[in-house]
Amino acid sequence: MTGRPSRATRACKATGAFLLARLDGFALRTARRERRLIGLSLMRLVIGFATILYCLADYSNRQFLWGPHAYNSPSTASAQIPGGGFSLYLLSDSRAWFELLFHATILVSAAFMIFGGRVLTVVQAVLMWSLHYRNQDLLEGGDNLAQILVIFLAFTVSNAYFAPGAGKRREKLLAPDRTPAVSTVLHNLATYLIVFQTAVLYFAAGYWKIFGKVWQDGVAMYYVSRETEFHMSARFAHLMGNAYLGTAVSYATIAVELAFPFALLSSRAWLRKANTLALEAMHLGIAAFMGLVCFGLLMIGADCVCLRDEDYRSLWRSVRAGRARTAANRPGEAGRRRVFLTGGSAPRLPGTTLRKGAHDHV
Repeated sequence: MTGRPSRATRACKATGAFLLARLDGFALRTARRERRLIGLSLMRLVIGFATILYCLADYSNRQFLWGPHAYNSPSTASAQIPGGGFSLYLLSDSRAWFELLFHATILVSAAFMIFGGRVLTVVQAVLMWSLHYRNQDLLEGGDNLAQILVIFLAFTVSNAYFAPGAGKRREKLLAPDRTPAVSTVLHNLATYLIVFQTAVLYFAAGYWKIFGKVWQDGVAMYYVSRETEFHMSARFAHLMGNAYLGTAVSYATIAVELAFPFALLSSRAWLRKANTLALEAMHLGIAAFMGLVCFGLLMIGADCVCLRDEDYRSLWRSVRAGRARTAANRPGEAGRRRVFLTGGSAPRLPGTTLRKGAHDHV
């Protein structure tokens, strides 16, 4: 004769059923609709623009830096490439081959930035990896992250915004009667991996800063501003010379980096947006004051994917509301609107047959 199941057995079964239900719900959401389309499109723009800027910044010195007879010889570059890495520049010592690849990288980056798509993403990844591994002395740090993220980007829909035909593409992707598809699952998994990689990077950076003596003392930004390796701004060095400001920036950097993974998991949208915008402001400062423009841009591109589409729409509504309030508070703005609305005939623009205010409704 068997007795009733014990309380522990019933609890285990209930927990298993709950987890399976949550897992089924997550799988269904993952297969039904593509997520973070705006952030992925912004990341596409940033990677393409940063690659073009990387090439054009030293365009006149391209032979010396990346050419077949550069200071960093092909044999030295080959020895520095890690396992799994490659560079098409090392396949030939022909100058014509180098010029073809270098200018193809610029053109493909421009096409990738404008049009996007999985095919262009793969070509962009191959050419970007080849350029980076030809001379690793020029890398700034964000390039390593970009090399990883561009692989994930190849599995996503990165041209749902800011690209020709993006509107029609969104209509198909966001159709309410769309059936689950494998491509949708791949898109969302790759997107979550981009977010996970970025979150781990920030948490590790903040974690290691905690154990640094200069970060504990709050003087890290002072010593950073005195570095001679980068094109440091004199104004930045002057600002970080202030003990209170330098200490505040040092501790704030650790705080926003450590809090980033938890902000992403939070249900409070304002916390997620505030933390992400703080990190983007930090990297804008790095680009402006330290001269690490490509590094700052690539990190901002990774940050863009960490915000949801609803977050971007909320931010855009806030911007529009702020602009509307500014326009309403502008001196004379309300009076001019009343004149155009109630004053009958609006004044004509000089040299045209249109009247000022005649097409305000458009």
